[in-house]
Formats: sequence, structure tokens, C-alpha cells
Amino acid sequence: MGLSDLGDAVTWGEAKLLIEEAAADPSTAFGAELAGWAYPASMPALLGLIAQIGDAKASKRVMPWAMENPRRPKETATPDEVAAAEAELEAGIVFAN
Repeated sequence: MGLSDLGDAVTWGEAKLLIEEAAADPSTAFGAELAGWAYPASMPALLGLIAQIGDAKASKRVMPWAMENPRRPKETATPDEVAAAEAELEAGIVFAN
């Protein structure tokens, strides 16, 4: 399903604004993922978490930017694999008039 399937419910401009807002807000799953956080959280929620823990060192360890993101793959591509993938992609892209 794409944006065009929504008909007149949302314009492309409105969709762009909604995506930009979600991307800039780390309390959304989208924003947290783009920020590299382990989980989505708002500033009030983080302040509440810090207050509940009560220990500055302990609270730093559970902040979403300090924790490992469980959704992020642990394995990374080697430079040779990246080069091979880029070459394959370049070979597959054709610009035509």
C-alpha cells in the first residue's frame, strides 16, 4: 500500500511534514531508530526514569543512546563486500532519456 492508495486523505506535502516530524521525535519508533536509540523515549519519560533510579551512574547505563539496539544487526559488511555490492548496484543502474 502506498500513499496514492489513500486517495485525497493525505497530500504528499502533508505526508512529508508528518515523516519529518516523526523523524525528529525520538519518542516515536521511527525517530528513535534514526537517532540510533535502543528504544523510543520522550524527555519527560527519561526524566521520570532518572528520578526513579536515583543514581546518576546507573541511570546513564539505561539511557536509550547508551544501550545496544537489539534491532540493529550485529554483523557488518567487510570493505570488500561493500565494494562488491556497490559495483553490482552501479552496474544495475541505467539512465535513459
